[in-house]
Amino acid sequence: MNGAIRVLVLLLAGFAALATPAAAQDAYPSRNIRLLVSFPPGGGVDAVARLFADKMAAILGQTVVVENRGGAAGLIAGRAVAAADPDGYTVLVATNSMVVAQLLNAAPGLSIERDLVAVASVAPQANIVVAAPELPVTTLKDVVELAGKRPLNYSSPGTGSVPQLLLAHLITTLPNAKITHVPFPGAAQALTSTMSSQTELSVVTLPPAVPLVTSGKLKGLAVTTPQRSAAVKDVPTVIEAGYPSLVSTVWTGFFLLAKTPKAVADKAGGAVLKVAEMPEIREKLMQLGFEPVSIGGDQFQRDVAVEVKRWAEVIEKAGIKAQ
Repeated sequence: MNGAIRVLVLLLAGFAALATPAAAQDAYPSRNIRLLVSFPPGGGVDAVARLFADKMAAILGQTVVVENRGGAAGLIAGRAVAAADPDGYTVLVATNSMVVAQLLNAAPGLSIERDLVAVASVAPQANIVVAAPELPVTTLKDVVELAGKRPLNYSSPGTGSVPQLLLAHLITTLPNAKITHVPFPGAAQALTSTMSSQTELSVVTLPPAVPLVTSGKLKGLAVTTPQRSAAVKDVPTVIEAGYPSLVSTVWTGFFLLAKTPKAVADKAGGAVLKVAEMPEIREKLMQLGFEPVSIGGDQFQRDVAVEVKRWAEVIEKAGIKAQ
């Protein structure tokens, strides 16, 4: 009898062990969720994360806390998530810059495709090319023509940033153009340099440039989305300007650790997508210069793989070396 009881106890313990992960998934979330934002406070990605956090908390029934882990273009925050438990309570909020940083870092300490799983993409930002008010250009073609006559320079939010790579890609297609890159720590500093004519052009994500373009402090030359942005309706697209290869957006991506149970990842991603579809959120995003577009995890995962390949080709063609 004692032997039978021991067998029964062992069987029950085994069933309990098997049931525990499933029960944990069903209970998710049962405590606070952290959104690790890959940029400092005050930027566009931080604004989106904070906008989404409150709404996600209402949907999930738990507090959603935003923590900024800026640095290394997203790799610092990415590594922190990769080192966390795969339970869905630590969420990375990052951009394409993390893809570029991985490619340009000889020892990134993170493989986006291996270590992370994409759960949702929201609020893509156009990039925009702007010019100092006194620069004698009104279009992107004017810039190309002027660069063929004399050297120009442009600022960006840093070496290896998506905006920098876009103009680097354009330059590789123009053998006679001379345009020198001047990196800055962020978009605000890059734009300030162009407003003060320290640099002649700047390429940044759209949201921080919107008030400067609409007020006439900078000249908007082209946005990199397929359609014009509602925030700067008078600025043509790169397609209209004749440079369709420059079409791109900087997405705001939500990621979890790759080993996170699918049910948990789906629930977290579903909450993000529900927030993205709220009319008041869509309206706020458009006012800030973001596009009110969202993509589910499976498609976003495929998009990330395409991004890795695309930027690897741009980096190779531009001759930028990993460090």
